[in-house]
Amino acid sequence: MRVLFIHEGLGQFQTLHEYLNAESLAHSWFLCSTSVYQANKDKVPNLVPFQIPKENSDTYFYTRNLEARVQRSFLIRKAIAELLERTGIDVIVAHGSGGFPLQLFGEFDLPIISYIEFPSFTHHGHDPKYPQPDYATYRDKVFEMTSFHQVLKSDLVIVPSVYAKSMFPGCLHDKIVDQMEGFNIVRKPSSFVKKDGCFHIGFSARDLSSAKGFEQFVLIAKEILRVRQNVRFVFCGSPKVLYSYEEAFLQQSFDKESRPESFMKYVLAREGIELGEDAAFQHVDFASYEDFASYVEAMDLFLYPLQFGSANWGLFELLFRGKVVIGSDRCFVPEVIRHRDNGLLCKYDDIPSWVRYATDVIDAPERFARLGSNALRDAHERFHIKSVAASYLRIFDMAIGRRKLLC
Repeated sequence: MRVLFIHEGLGQFQTLHEYLNAESLAHSWFLCSTSVYQANKDKVPNLVPFQIPKENSDTYFYTRNLEARVQRSFLIRKAIAELLERTGIDVIVAHGSGGFPLQLFGEFDLPIISYIEFPSFTHHGHDPKYPQPDYATYRDKVFEMTSFHQVLKSDLVIVPSVYAKSMFPGCLHDKIVDQMEGFNIVRKPSSFVKKDGCFHIGFSARDLSSAKGFEQFVLIAKEILRVRQNVRFVFCGSPKVLYSYEEAFLQQSFDKESRPESFMKYVLAREGIELGEDAAFQHVDFASYEDFASYVEAMDLFLYPLQFGSANWGLFELLFRGKVVIGSDRCFVPEVIRHRDNGLLCKYDDIPSWVRYATDVIDAPERFARLGSNALRDAHERFHIKSVAASYLRIFDMAIGRRKLLC
């Protein structure tokens, strides 16, 4: 099978692309931006570059992202036409935004699979305390329109979870397959410095937003500290919010001079929390993947009070490192964590239950060690690239078969 992955960056498909080639399961190419190509051409096999259009500040604000993606799609189409002069392709797998396949539909007699993490930010969800501002609502309608259009025009669409699939209208479900990406995580000893005699509880998210659970983590942690003082809380993630609207709330609620630098600092100040190596709370920002991995390995327990998300990769990092996780019973999390088997589940807003489970683990960690062991085993069985690659190949075959039936 000859597969072409398309994404501006490498993150979404890189592990699968490299594994398919290394194991000779398929011959795959990866179409990426010229800058990504230049930075990785000597490390990643079969990269093919496409040009990124120059940014145009004169475009209409509400359709600026769409126009940039349409321009990119024409350049992707051009790169594919040139690649087809050198080799054949059996299936195209395009990221819905980073590989925007709009100009590919009807242009090549090839099955096209789109990957869509979620159809719109409205469907993804956000904390009602920090509502979607009007400008974001208007732009999000365009995002939703293009997501639904991709389902209609693609031979198949891959989403990362059953929960993500549920965000789409039921009439589209026949063309949508839920499949989480695969991981190939190599564990190394941790160099993270812990405070002697303390139990360390972590929280990890790409961004420290209320939607990802950061605010709830802080509230739960404060209650744990009331009953157990030998605990340190270490949270990891970027203060820059990506998928929700906490920063818009700050702009509306504070004048420029008094506005907190980030939602993270707003929550910490509001709750009277100070950070520091000798304090009860510590923040670790993303410096490198190695630093992040070292941090995860060091924690004794993770709280994962996710409020909104379609399939956050950070949770899988915790499970692949054998961590005991208490997660919320929301969104995609119950698809991954089975209560009292490979982790614990709590209602998002039931803080007393979070505190009760956490103190049980703090007081007798040996009783819960099997949850971490089960999490590690289950992660390898269900989400390791060795298992996931076979699932992806079946999906690719399905798309090819559907295209043949139409011919």
